[in-house]
Amino acid sequence: MKFNKISYKIFLGMLLLSSMILLIMTNLVKQSYTNFLKKNEINFHVLITSGTKYRFDSIINVMDGAVREIISNHMVLSALSAHPIVPPAPGDFTVNVYLQGLQQVQPFLGDISICGVGGQFCSSNTSLRRSDLEKLFAKYKEHFEAGGSMEYFVNPGAHQYPQNTYQDVLTGVWPIFDIKAQRLLGIIFVGLNYTIFQEMFILSPIINKEKFIMIDSSGKIVFSQPSYESFEEILRRYPMLRERGDRIIEGDVLGVDSIIVSENSANLGFKFIRIIDSKNVTSDTRKMQGYFNIVFAVSIIICLVFSLYISRKLTKPIAQLFDACKRIEAGDMSSRVSIRTGDEMGQLGRTFNLIMDEINENFERELVEQKRQNELKLEILRAQINPHFLYNTLDSIKFLATLQENHNIASMSSSLINLLKYNLSSKTVAMLKEEIESVSNYVDIQKYRYGDIFEFTTDIAADTERCVISRFVLQPLVENCLIHGFDGIEGDGAITIRSRLENDTLRLDVIDNGSGIDEETMNRLQHGDGAQDNPYSKIGVSNIRERIRLQFGEAATLSYSAGDGGGTIASLRFPVS
Repeated sequence: MKFNKISYKIFLGMLLLSSMILLIMTNLVKQSYTNFLKKNEINFHVLITSGTKYRFDSIINVMDGAVREIISNHMVLSALSAHPIVPPAPGDFTVNVYLQGLQQVQPFLGDISICGVGGQFCSSNTSLRRSDLEKLFAKYKEHFEAGGSMEYFVNPGAHQYPQNTYQDVLTGVWPIFDIKAQRLLGIIFVGLNYTIFQEMFILSPIINKEKFIMIDSSGKIVFSQPSYESFEEILRRYPMLRERGDRIIEGDVLGVDSIIVSENSANLGFKFIRIIDSKNVTSDTRKMQGYFNIVFAVSIIICLVFSLYISRKLTKPIAQLFDACKRIEAGDMSSRVSIRTGDEMGQLGRTFNLIMDEINENFERELVEQKRQNELKLEILRAQINPHFLYNTLDSIKFLATLQENHNIASMSSSLINLLKYNLSSKTVAMLKEEIESVSNYVDIQKYRYGDIFEFTTDIAADTERCVISRFVLQPLVENCLIHGFDGIEGDGAITIRSRLENDTLRLDVIDNGSGIDEETMNRLQHGDGAQDNPYSKIGVSNIRERIRLQFGEAATLSYSAGDGGGTIASLRFPVS
């Protein structure tokens, strides 16, 4: 395939255009769909974080409800209001049972312990002693007496060493007041069981291959998973994570492109931070991108095949026309194309064939016309047999006739010389005036033969004398009048040549008052019929028609009509330039 062929150019152009359009559309769809899918996946992980947050808030609300129930319990208030008794009052055991029952109803609750200001101590954990909480009691007693509100604290190391006996991770501290006496009765310590943290904050990150951080309102890390990693560097790098407000951040975490999702707890000011590897978030997006790439590759192949098909479909007829033109250029005028389609290319092929048929027909007609012209030239050459010798002979005859005072012979010889000079000239056209002079010489000669049986006159308009006509067209018509028109007539014959201008046409009429022409012969003459029984067929009628048509075109005509008083009118018409 040559690169300069139109088929290659069309193929390449269509392939590039379709590929460009396909690439643009694919990228637009791919980009928009990828962004949409990525956004949905991020929103999905935000919902997971939100679900964890809502569950945590729900547990805190339930814990708060359980504490309010304890604070309002008459048995608990009675036990705390009594004066300290050593050993503990028997009623304390009843409170322990009550707390254990409450813990069983809400399994996510850890140890529930009550420390009274008067030394009372009750707990759902029978192995726990007041001395284990003495420092915390002293700290929060001072806090509540100073007007402080309930607080939560993290049990140090509980999430790192789950095998410890005390596995509570988050512990809430509430005061118990005697409303009437306006005095502090005791403090309640309620822990959140480690298994709840394990379910919410440890198992899910492990399964989803994520990292989790829980920080309090001061920005301190309360809980993290994996516990062996330090996340302080992440909080320093992204300080906005310590601030209030939900956020979605895309950035680098420990050298891995990650998406950081943070949401605030509704109750206690805690903040939950999930760190997700971008590869995990966009796994479906990458799969879809792979599908898009496959679709794009298949589409490119389809475009390639389609472009090849279209280029061949369009250029095959053009190639046929091109090959046909090359064959015609080499001389094969019979070359044709076969384009069997109903579109413009098929119409072009049919038009090409019609044009070639017309050219061949015109060529054949031209050959016929050329052959006829050659035959006419041959006739003229045959007539020109040594004209100079003939002229010299006639001059000698004229000279002898003059010496012998035979003036008729001298006059006839002079007319014949002038007639031959005119008729044997190499020119094919002449002015009307010259043609009339030649006919007059002819008539002078014929008068010596026919005597006074006819009169010859001319009616030539002055504005027609210089009009150009074919040579030797009037003499054959006059000769037809003498031979056929006056056949069987004695005397009183008349021949008149008349000329007139009609618009841009010269009209010449040769009029005789002879015996006329019958209707059948007239029709034959009008239609150029050269039948052998036509007496005019050998006297130059067809020859005149052919010559004037070749020289002046279809506007030059010869026609016959009957005269008003008998006889015949031969009319010639020539275009006047």
